[in-house]
Amino acid sequence: MKKFKKGIVFPSVVLLGINGVIGGGLFLLPSTMYKQGGQYVLLAIALAGISATLIAMHYAVMSSRIDEDGGAWVYTKRAFGHYPGFLVGWFGWLFGVITISAETAAFLKTLTGLVPAVGTPLVYNSLAIGIMLLLGVMNYFGTGIASRIDDASSLIKIGVILAVFIATVVWLLLGSASQFSIAQAKPVHDFSGAFGNAFYMFTGFSLIPIAAKEMKNPGKMLPRAILTVMLATTAIFVLMQVVAMTVLGDHLAGSSLPVADIFNVILGRVGRTIIITGMMLSIIGVAIATSFNSPIELASMARERGFLPREFSRLNRYGAPVGAILLTIAISGGLILSGSYLFLIKLIVLSDFVQYLGTIFSSIKLRGDATLPTGYKLPGGKWMTYLTIVVVAYLFTTFAFTTVLVGIGFAILGTIIYSVEQRRH
Repeated sequence: MKKFKKGIVFPSVVLLGINGVIGGGLFLLPSTMYKQGGQYVLLAIALAGISATLIAMHYAVMSSRIDEDGGAWVYTKRAFGHYPGFLVGWFGWLFGVITISAETAAFLKTLTGLVPAVGTPLVYNSLAIGIMLLLGVMNYFGTGIASRIDDASSLIKIGVILAVFIATVVWLLLGSASQFSIAQAKPVHDFSGAFGNAFYMFTGFSLIPIAAKEMKNPGKMLPRAILTVMLATTAIFVLMQVVAMTVLGDHLAGSSLPVADIFNVILGRVGRTIIITGMMLSIIGVAIATSFNSPIELASMARERGFLPREFSRLNRYGAPVGAILLTIAISGGLILSGSYLFLIKLIVLSDFVQYLGTIFSSIKLRGDATLPTGYKLPGGKWMTYLTIVVVAYLFTTFAFTTVLVGIGFAILGTIIYSVEQRRH
C-alpha cells in the first residue's frame, strides 16, 4: 500500500478510494447481475453500496482510534487477543491472494475477446501459470515498480470508464439508439446472487480509512471521504449497468464481456479491440500491484511474535520477503487453476467477511475503552452497529456451501500453523 505524508488533502483520499473500490468486476459483471437480479438489478447494486458504506463507517471508527498499520487484524487483536487477531489477519492476506487470482482470471477472460483460443483449458492454464511465474520474478526484485504500475493501471481504468460513458452519450445524441431496444424487465432469478456479486465490486472500500487516517483531522474528514467515495462508486456502478442495459438490450444476458460489447455496438470491431486492450491493462495492473502488497502483509504478520514462522519475513538482498512471495504466488496459482472467476469473487467476499466481523465487533468491545482516543463516533451509535450486523448476516446467506467449506479449511490451516508457531515460542 502506498505511504503518504501526514496531512494528505481530502480530494486525494477520495480519488484513492474510488480507485481502490473500482476493479475488474465493473467490466465483467453487468451481464451476470442482470441475469440474476432481473428487474431489480439496480436495486441490488444500490443496496450493496449502502451495505458497504455501513461497514466502511466502522472501519472509520477504528482507524480514527487505533493509528497503526494493519487494519482489521490490529483492531481485533487489541479487542480480543492474539489468536482472533491472527485469524482476521490470515483472512486479510487471503483476500489479497484471491484478488491476484481473480484479477488474473478476469484478465484471461477479457483476453478471450481478442484470442478465443485462450478459453481452452490448455492455453488458459498455461498462460495462468506463466503469469504467476512472472509475478513471482517481479516480486523477487523488490517493490519499487509497484507504485508506478498501480498509477498507470489507475489512469487506464479511469480512461476506459470515461470512454464508455462519453461514447454512449454521443451514440444516444446521434439517434443510433433507435436501432436497439432497452433491456426488458425480467423476473428475478437470484436476487441474493446479484447482491453478492454487486457487493464484491465494493470490497476495496476497506482501503479508504487506512489511507484517510493520514489526514490531519480524520475525525471530521473520514466520514465525508467515505460517504463521497461510496456515493461516487455506487453512481458509477449503477450508471454502467444502465448503459449496458440500454446499449445491449436483451443481448446483455448473453454477453461475457459486456463493456467490450457496448463498444462493439457503438464503434464496431475496432472500438471493441481498443477497449478490450484498455480493460486488460487495467485489470492486470491490479493483479500486479496486489501481488506486491500481499507478501508484505504476510511478512508483517510473520514479524509479529507467535503469528507465523519467521521464515516468511526474511528478506533477500533486494528487500523482498522471498518466503512470503513463494507462498502467496503458489496459493494464487492453485486457486486460479481450480476455480472460475465467479467462484473466486465469492471467496474474496468471504475473506473480507471475516475482517468485517473483526472490525465491527472490535468497535463494540472497545467503545468504552478510555485508554484510546475518542475518535469518530457513528451517527446513530449502537443502532447503526446493530443494523450493520444484520447486513453482514444477510451477506453470509449469499455464500454457497462450497465457499464456506473453503473458508473453514483455510481457517483450520491457519490455526495449525499458528499453533505450531505458538509452541515454538
